[in-house]
Amino acid sequence: MPNAFVYLGYCAGSITVLSFLPQVVRAWRTRQTRDLSMGMFSLLVLSGVMWMLYGGLTRDWPVVATNAGMVALNGALVAAKLRYK
Repeated sequence: MPNAFVYLGYCAGSITVLSFLPQVVRAWRTRQTRDLSMGMFSLLVLSGVMWMLYGGLTRDWPVVATNAGMVALNGALVAAKLRYK
């Protein structure tokens, strides 16, 4: 894969991960998580872990990095949901 494509992947992945950041910050600041779906976040974490495995097996590091960030942020939302019931 040409280097420019890898940089494109990292850039797209960074934007994807950053798009979740405002929701994570808001949930932790306001302590309001009633409307967040635990089922959705559970599926997002599971799919992120599976994408990380896929990326590792295919050596597609932008996929691994993006999904590691997504798993971390979705995990933070799950933690907020459990903490602020």
